Amino acid sequence: MAKDWGSKISECWLCFEKVTGLVLTGSGVLNSHGENWWSSVGFPSRPEAVRFFGCQNLLYKGLTQINSPRNHISIFGCTNATLSNLHLIAPANSPNTDGIDISHSQNIHVLSSTINTGDDCVAIKGASYDINITYVTCGPGHGISIGSLGQGGASEVVQNVNVRHCTFSGTQNGARIKTWPGGRGFVKNILYENITLINANFPIIIDQQYHQSAGATAVKVSDVTFKSFKGTSADATAIKLDCDPTTGCDNIVMDHINIVSSSPRTPLTSYCKFAHVISRVVSIRIDCDFRNEDSQPASSHPQPSAPSAVSPKPHTQPPLSFPFYTNFNIFL
Repeated sequence: MAKDWGSKISECWLCFEKVTGLVLTGSGVLNSHGENWWSSVGFPSRPEAVRFFGCQNLLYKGLTQINSPRNHISIFGCTNATLSNLHLIAPANSPNTDGIDISHSQNIHVLSSTINTGDDCVAIKGASYDINITYVTCGPGHGISIGSLGQGGASEVVQNVNVRHCTFSGTQNGARIKTWPGGRGFVKNILYENITLINANFPIIIDQQYHQSAGATAVKVSDVTFKSFKGTSADATAIKLDCDPTTGCDNIVMDHINIVSSSPRTPLTSYCKFAHVISRVVSIRIDCDFRNEDSQPASSHPQPSAPSAVSPKPHTQPPLSFPFYTNFNIFL
């Protein structure tokens, strides 16, 4: 029974540890029946469906995962991993059902996938760098997030992240960075580019006041670019930059941002505190309590029609070749 799991010492169901050259590919379904867990077992005691720990040269492709009790996929301490053509599915109200969590990892690629869950579609956490996310459709869910970082005063670093050609549809957030007050470390060299929004809440958000806890320090956020965003926002606040009053956010670039309200005749606004923002052709005025540079005033774009959700384009890179293959069709 799900309620008995708390007495067992295991954090994942399918666990792969310190494997080099692993390939998991196929068209099967992994149904974890998380609906039996969400209300009866506390979050810390629920297992992740799939975990890769300390793996190198990994390819995970083509599978569908449904209703994980916790994270659908966790990548921890891995190098050179490609996850592509995946379908991760859970209800919008399912608790803590992240699609893919990445931490302590480098050179990770998430490609051509659909993620519809009750939490972050992708969460990039501490000690991670050189992360590429391309042609991912997210929604429902909480967006593609950096963090959260700095909980409990931790010192954490994330850098060199590229999120391109992604769609946020009906999400609680879109492009998101979240850090806890009192944390240390830094987030830098982050790019969100060519993003389509369909009725998304908070399409652009940097939140250094995550959970509104107190702290004398903050994780430094700098060199973040949001470029070529288009589509509709379900929330009146389309851009939210809530930065730490002492540390601030430096070199935040808004370049060709064209967002309109999904409700006709509803004007959109921004919320900006303690951020150094450089704006180029942005449809929403941004005023900050910090240094602000407008290289061009807010433009008057014609109202675009709401874009239609499309499936991610197939990844054109030749598949990697590794020695071990398997095909899942599991119902747990």
